[in-house]
Amino acid sequence: MKTYNDALKYLDWLCVFGIKEGLERIKELSAALGQPQNFYRTIHVAGTNGKGSVCAMLAEMLKAQGLKVGMFTSPHLESYCERIKIDGENISEDDFAEMIFRVKDCNVVATHFEVLTAAAFLYFKIREVDFAVIEVGLGGTFDSTNIITPELSIITNVALDHENILGDLKNIALNKAGIIKEKIPVVTGAQGLPLEIIRAVAEEKNSPLHEVTSPANVKLNLRGDYQKFNAAIAIKAAEVLGLDKSAIETGLAHVEWSGRFEVLKNSSEVIVIDGAHNPHGAAALRQSLDKNFPHGKRVWLFGVLKDKDFAGMIKILFRAEDFVFVTKPNSERAASPETICEILRGLGIECAAVEDNFEAVERLKNFSCDVKIIAGSLYLIGAVRKKFTTT
Repeated sequence: MKTYNDALKYLDWLCVFGIKEGLERIKELSAALGQPQNFYRTIHVAGTNGKGSVCAMLAEMLKAQGLKVGMFTSPHLESYCERIKIDGENISEDDFAEMIFRVKDCNVVATHFEVLTAAAFLYFKIREVDFAVIEVGLGGTFDSTNIITPELSIITNVALDHENILGDLKNIALNKAGIIKEKIPVVTGAQGLPLEIIRAVAEEKNSPLHEVTSPANVKLNLRGDYQKFNAAIAIKAAEVLGLDKSAIETGLAHVEWSGRFEVLKNSSEVIVIDGAHNPHGAAALRQSLDKNFPHGKRVWLFGVLKDKDFAGMIKILFRAEDFVFVTKPNSERAASPETICEILRGLGIECAAVEDNFEAVERLKNFSCDVKIIAGSLYLIGAVRKKFTTT
């Protein structure tokens, strides 16, 4: 019997092949598995930031409506099982392994994310969910999730990210708008040029477009001012789907989403964990910090991937009086801590480059200050978060 660890080894092996555009492989996998994505209703969520939060909110709302709800998101923080949930519960390690190897046994040459996508679609079919909330992995048009025909498409926002793959802002917006389907309603919080592009694509596809322009004033079980705008998108989506007001309110009041302005407190300090990994996310984090914790010294644990605009993030995130421990996320694409420190020092910000992130955690723990912040790549915060949540 194949185990969870066997599945992880197989997925690690698949990572060697990287990202490949095109839907041919996922379509072949889906056909071999009996088109599992067609056995339940779906919601498709794309965007630069906020995708996971909106997915989590909608899944809770649908659950509160009395529906059995699957959710597929990426990446994970601590376990691959976090990526595939039903009614808020992670898939078990045994079921995860079974799904991965059922996909492998189709003998279709596929990428890491295509295998995960097919495994999620299959699991939701087997467990007979009513609805599945599906997050786009990268872009939209050629993302492996884009073989579904959803009840609703959502594009949370569009900003510069993954430029090395997706190109400039216009191309990024066109790519994300690639999830829009003929006559399927669309909800978006995009602004400026991306909104113009989304409008044009929606009109071409005869898809009703619902634009969200302001945050929601609601009771929400997530911190961070930016979550109010994500909530507004989720509420509009729920309204388009015809969910009860009580289900919407209950979902927002109970939603959980780790690593997004997650605040841990003990008697002497506050620890904030946030997966801000591009300038748009950095601006949202800085705004929430300035509003919620405007005073006192901030000490950071920060690490990002080298293909991100970390110079832009640095100018947004840090104050002159802050101290920053810079470390490496658990990824071959990690940016050099010393390179980031050179930029910080040039701005007059005190810092220390610490290659090993667990050594960086210990140094952060021993630093006396009012607010400690762990931010940057999800590959970093996922690795170190449990060092603070389990002690």
